[in-house]
Amino acid sequence: MTTAGVPPARPAGAGRAVTAAGVLVMVVAAVVADRYTPLWFDPDEGCTLLGRCATRESAELLRAMWWVVGCGFTVVLAGRALTWRRLPRGPRPAARFPLPPWGQAGAAGLVGLAFSVVVGPVVLMAIFSSAQAIPTALCIFWLLQARGVTALDRATGPARRSVRAEWLIGLVASAVAVAVVVAVSLIDPGPFTPSPYLIADGGALAAVVLLARVLPAGGEQSRGTGTVRHMSGAGIAALTVASLVALAVPWPGPADEAAPAVPQLHAGAPPPEPALPGTPAAVPPPAPVDAATPCLPGDLTWSTTGWDAAMGTRTVTVVATQHGRHPCYLDGFADVTLAQGGHPLRLVVVPGSVTEPGQPPPSAQRVGVATGGSASFVLFWRGYGAAAEQNTPQALSVSLSGVGDATDVPLGERPAPFDVVEGATVHIGVWQPGP
Repeated sequence: MTTAGVPPARPAGAGRAVTAAGVLVMVVAAVVADRYTPLWFDPDEGCTLLGRCATRESAELLRAMWWVVGCGFTVVLAGRALTWRRLPRGPRPAARFPLPPWGQAGAAGLVGLAFSVVVGPVVLMAIFSSAQAIPTALCIFWLLQARGVTALDRATGPARRSVRAEWLIGLVASAVAVAVVVAVSLIDPGPFTPSPYLIADGGALAAVVLLARVLPAGGEQSRGTGTVRHMSGAGIAALTVASLVALAVPWPGPADEAAPAVPQLHAGAPPPEPALPGTPAAVPPPAPVDAATPCLPGDLTWSTTGWDAAMGTRTVTVVATQHGRHPCYLDGFADVTLAQGGHPLRLVVVPGSVTEPGQPPPSAQRVGVATGGSASFVLFWRGYGAAAEQNTPQALSVSLSGVGDATDVPLGERPAPFDVVEGATVHIGVWQPGP
């Protein structure tokens, strides 16, 4: 037998089990998708989700994992609904530490700050895992934070509030806070700083809890909220406001305090570019070379340099060195062919900007090359990592615009430096003077 108004010890065990099952389904989907997503810090390992994994099987599996994540979240919502139905409808006993509305709102803000600091890194780590892991981590954060807000309401809220109401307030407040945090990340996708997210989560929780206290209560006071309770609530609210302000204010660091004053420049004068200590001076571009005849394949020797990789993208510079008797010029875009194991790969070679791949292709330019001088162009592509064949030797050949003869280009010691597959897109830049 239970005391009137006191909820049973475990009123919603079935709902919690259903919720846990839904979370488990989402976690399994995120883990499976992670196997087909490359590591940000080692993109050569594994497959990828952002255009570098072109196999039909992997794309279908990743789409299926999105459906699994959605089904898991639906099970989570069903578990929350089942929990709500099994909760008692009557009021709970008086709170042990009743606080006025502003005090409880301030305490909710502190709960948001604490959960953001403790559980927030889990959400951040999910970004480096797979796309399916992000909603999974947000769902877990939402449920844990809702439980914290509910426990806070049970300890400090008004005595006349029902068990269902306090549980629903925690769930809604946490959902609103998560939505605000996601909105902040979409509005300001710049370099990551934790302060805006801490402020957004704590501030949203405080606002929703304060609104829930003021509107439904209608000025109703809890028993025992005397002077001490009001003073405690005011102190908690002040502490929360001070914490949010401290996070919002950009405090100067030691480097900012010791930075010298910036000299004033006259209007229209460009600011000087300071040279870093020990850094060689920038090499000026070579002087233009006047040439009246086009370069012939027999006048050129080829090489590659500048192999580089960053965030899954790859670049290499193809250099043509001129050893003829007279200056010649190169123009248009070179034609490149990549063979693997003696069979040419069907690549999509697109003229485009290497520095801004999403922009329209630049206009081809004529580059004069003196005897002993060189010109170059850059190849840019998104690597396929382990999805590409890495052991079968590759051969790169280049033919000049308007000249049908192709010339082989040495690729270095690695047998297959181009991690591409059939149908991959390779961007080719314009001719530039110099290597």
